[in-house]
Amino acid sequence: MKKKLLLCFMIVLGLSVKGQNLHTQANAASILNEANATTGWTGNADITSSNVNPFQGNFSLSATSTGSTGNTRDMNYTFTAIVGQVYTISIWAREGNLSFQPAFANWTGFTGFSTTPIVGNNWSQYTWNLTAASTNPMIRVYTAPYNGGQVGSQVLIDNVSISVQDNTPPTAPSNLTASGTTTTTTDLSWTASTDNIGVTSYNVFQNGGIIGTTSGASNFNVTGLTENTTYNFTISASDAAGNTSGLSNTANITTLTADTEPPTVLIQGAPASVNTTAAFNVTLEFSEDVVGFELGDVVLSNATSSNFIAVDGNTYTVDITPNGA
Repeated sequence: MKKKLLLCFMIVLGLSVKGQNLHTQANAASILNEANATTGWTGNADITSSNVNPFQGNFSLSATSTGSTGNTRDMNYTFTAIVGQVYTISIWAREGNLSFQPAFANWTGFTGFSTTPIVGNNWSQYTWNLTAASTNPMIRVYTAPYNGGQVGSQVLIDNVSISVQDNTPPTAPSNLTASGTTTTTTDLSWTASTDNIGVTSYNVFQNGGIIGTTSGASNFNVTGLTENTTYNFTISASDAAGNTSGLSNTANITTLTADTEPPTVLIQGAPASVNTTAAFNVTLEFSEDVVGFELGDVVLSNATSSNFIAVDGNTYTVDITPNGA
């Protein structure tokens, strides 16, 4: 059997829930990007950055009453939300030096919230799981009740986190295929998964055991395989909350066998000797080879090969010029 010629040619301290923190501004209560600022927080109280006994880092946010009654004692924060989505909100808080019943109260755009007193001069964590009823819900902190307190009543907060409560896994990856398989490698690719928040990584399994993880890319180069061996591959997807999808379809491959045998060549039309000054040609007919080979020079005594002309997929005509002709 003849064979056609083949030409041969690489999470952070203070976050009590998983997921991206939606309290994004750089300010004194930020976990990931703390700054000596009050950015993102507004209200009628005197809102400042304090370096006195922060919970973590160098600063905390301080709210101080500017009056004894009315709208003189609140600070507020809003963020972009999805109606119907559950959010986990965590805030560390403590009473200030001059204090009168501070509290988290009058939050808007949420269902499930109730007024929560802030008690004590030591830092405590306050956490809520609330469903957004508005695209711009508001968090409020009060230094004192509506009637009560005095100018200078103080409350401090720190390490604010707002995270999506995500219990939904991504969809399973699909259309997994393997291509470009060699004796020791193969290239995997698949259709990306979808997720209610976002896919963060893919796990790659070889014969049921994990061999690698991508950071969101939907392709993977497998190396270190053994020649002439069958393998199966599957993929799963993960999101930021640690939810994992089901497995993709299975891609099966068999690696190639290494080529250790040279091809043989049958030379037809060569004369018994080339002791002539006249040029002539011969036909080269290639035997079956395991992997393939490159066409090189034809070496004959006292002659040089040139002008390779393909006759069909397996045979070649070669012009031979005797040395000295």
